[in-house]
Amino acid sequence: MEHALAQLLHQFTYLALVAILAAGGLGVPVSEDLTLLLAGGLAAHGLTSFWPTMATGYFGVLLGDMLIHTWGKRLGPAAYKTRRIQKALSPERQEKIKAHFARHGFWTVVVGRHTPVLRAPVFFLAGASGVSRGKFLLADALSCAVTVPLVTFLGFYFGEHLDEVRDKIHHAQWAIGGVVVVGILAWLWLRRRAARSR
Repeated sequence: MEHALAQLLHQFTYLALVAILAAGGLGVPVSEDLTLLLAGGLAAHGLTSFWPTMATGYFGVLLGDMLIHTWGKRLGPAAYKTRRIQKALSPERQEKIKAHFARHGFWTVVVGRHTPVLRAPVFFLAGASGVSRGKFLLADALSCAVTVPLVTFLGFYFGEHLDEVRDKIHHAQWAIGGVVVVGILAWLWLRRRAARSR
């Protein structure tokens, strides 16, 4: 997979970068982080320029994420009736998720962006649960403004040690996601506790 991605990026550069990242939004199992690392490495070798590479990567990531969200939005409530969702979530859990998106849609998208395994399901359910395109795009764009430049930068300067960098990014994403989740849970608990004491 890594070799095939590198070949595509080497041959078609910016066009391939957008296409590969957007394909992730259509369900193709490609690694966003690996793609951005390889793109940064190409810029380091002079095959592309760093800033256009980073901008193209940013656009490609947003496009892929918007495709996932749009897919969920088009299905709407029917998304919760699919076999996979019904198997994974009880009717009660589905209602809780819908209510959660209604109250905390913005922050749920932010957490989802930094949690690799949950990213696509969160974006899909955000669309299905009625999170507006504007709110989704704002949350995702702000989150990507941190991760995309960082990963592209790491590929540019440390492309020779790709496996090691990728492992560190993976661990950092889980750590960031965990901290954000714990922070939100603590905030919700404190808020509920304050409401009860009134």
